[in-house]
Amino acid sequence: MSAVALDIEKTHHWVAVNSYRVRVAAFALVGIPIALHVLPRSLGALFWAVFLFQFMVYPHLMQWRTRRAAQPEKAELDNLIVDAVVSGAWAAGLGFPLWITVALFLAALLNHTIMRGLPGILICPVALLSGALASTSVIAFRVSTDTDGLVTLSSIIGLAIYLSLMGVEFFTYIRRLYEVQGAVAAQKQVLEDANAALHDQISKIHDLQEKLREQANRDSLTGLFNRRYLEGTLEREMARCKREGAPLTMLLLDIDHFKMVNDTYGHQAGDEVLRVFGQLLLENARTEDIVCRYGGEEFLLILPKMPLDIARERGTYLLTLFRDSIVSFGELRIRITTSVGVAAAPEHSDSAEGLIRCADEALYLAKHHGRNRVVTFGDAIKDLPG
Repeated sequence: MSAVALDIEKTHHWVAVNSYRVRVAAFALVGIPIALHVLPRSLGALFWAVFLFQFMVYPHLMQWRTRRAAQPEKAELDNLIVDAVVSGAWAAGLGFPLWITVALFLAALLNHTIMRGLPGILICPVALLSGALASTSVIAFRVSTDTDGLVTLSSIIGLAIYLSLMGVEFFTYIRRLYEVQGAVAAQKQVLEDANAALHDQISKIHDLQEKLREQANRDSLTGLFNRRYLEGTLEREMARCKREGAPLTMLLLDIDHFKMVNDTYGHQAGDEVLRVFGQLLLENARTEDIVCRYGGEEFLLILPKMPLDIARERGTYLLTLFRDSIVSFGELRIRITTSVGVAAAPEHSDSAEGLIRCADEALYLAKHHGRNRVVTFGDAIKDLPG
């Protein structure tokens, strides 16, 4: 591909690029048999000046016109019509020599068909005929179809070369198209792989975020929900129960004499007591219950839709369960008891903070009056065993 063609290809429509190349080849190849045909006639300097302009200068002039046009594609399609008119004029002016006329007609028809498709098959003969009529109006109509062997041979060879060049042109075009399609397919695969990897990475990040969120909401020792999780969840549960007109109760539990466990058996044994305590709470909770480690040796149960009397029975059951359980740590066998404070919404408070405060006050009374007992907020102190 020439430097000029490359320059056009960067800035102009493909029709303009291809037409320039095929126009230069077509006029050069058809000009040779015409020159051989008229050479014996000694037609003079004017004819040869016109000949050189037509077959050597004209293709580049048309390309220059296309480059300057605001719409290169339209300009080049107009140039094709001019090519056909000029070819018809030359064929008629020479007397329609058979092989030269065939070469001019086929070259023009092929160019129009390639660049215009089916309409080109109709437009080209009309343009050729127009050029022939214009030529015969200036030069008397005559027919001289004979050509000598050299002219015939050069016409056939020129036509064959032109058709071969067009074949090479389109082979190159198809091969480049195939390469582009291959590159697009490869790039598409790369993008699909990258997209799949991205989705996989996003999924992993999402899973990691879920794990981090879960870890942020879980107590590392017991695996129960922590106080951070409780802060948002309790508000939502209270709002939901209020909407549904259902009760919500809370049990606040504290392991009795836990400091003594740590001091007597060591902190590792104390950690095991906390783990066992939390596991027992979890195993004896309903699906909708929320079990939290509230802090230190305190645990909190949120019991949605559970009436106060049933919640108190649940507290008594847990009290008995912990009292009868033995925590094994190595050779040690540790017994524990717990104190439980019970509060309910909306009986005792209609806010999360207020409900926790009520449960905490009930727990304080349970511990103050001997531990290992369940106290409901509002129980009269005189009714509690001292």
